[in-house]
Amino acid sequence: MPTIGFLGAGKMGGAILVSLKNAKVATKLYACDAYQPRLDELKKKYKVHPATALEVIEKCDVVFLAVKPQDLEALLKSVAESESLSRPLYISIAAGRKLEWLEALLPKAAVVRAMPNLAVSVGEGMTGYAIGSKVKKSQAALAGKLLALTGKAVQLKEEQLDAVTALSGSGPAFMAYVLQAMIDGGVALGLENEVAQTLALQTMLGTATVLQASDGTISDFIKAVTSAKGTTAEGLAVLEKSAVKSTMKRTLAAAARRSKELSKI
Repeated sequence: MPTIGFLGAGKMGGAILVSLKNAKVATKLYACDAYQPRLDELKKKYKVHPATALEVIEKCDVVFLAVKPQDLEALLKSVAESESLSRPLYISIAAGRKLEWLEALLPKAAVVRAMPNLAVSVGEGMTGYAIGSKVKKSQAALAGKLLALTGKAVQLKEEQLDAVTALSGSGPAFMAYVLQAMIDGGVALGLENEVAQTLALQTMLGTATVLQASDGTISDFIKAVTSAKGTTAEGLAVLEKSAVKSTMKRTLAAAARRSKELSKI
């Protein structure tokens, strides 16, 4: 089992760290973070070893780059003279930082670029990742295995990561927006807000679970739920006449466009 370290242990990095700890896939876990109380918490709850950035690089086989994107360059330059710099496999979750940019700062290292979403915090994350030019097959397999421990992971071409950012990275906010609209609709029909929220949340969770377990398509599922001239058919008729589909396409396109813009900053 590898020794794994984190440069940055905030919300996203910390969630991945905890998933790996619970899965018992590392001999030791190290973390470097500017916020000392966070390190103290990880040490107390998960027996994570607090360390400097240099110690993480020198002690670990896999290093997650999980600091804010604007802080990553300065951090990597601060350890650029380390003789161990090129030894670990690096997995970067810094939004917008392309492989070319990362490999310029880590010229001899194997680098993977990943785009997880917030659901990694409950073990139901979705992560798209792309491998760099110096990543070996065994390292790519290891990266995929580690990222999948937080939910699901899929290897893609780097140019597809802007779409991943839009669909699954920003997607939880879009799904929550639709969910809130359903809750508001339930309240308008006379339900208490708490009841409407429970109904809507469980309905979304149940639907996703059924679809995950099914061999059929989403269209097949809709047909199975819909009876001729029934309540579902009546509601779907409204949706079909609305701009829901085109609005969602524009929403994802806007998020993907912004992802591309951020990678140029």
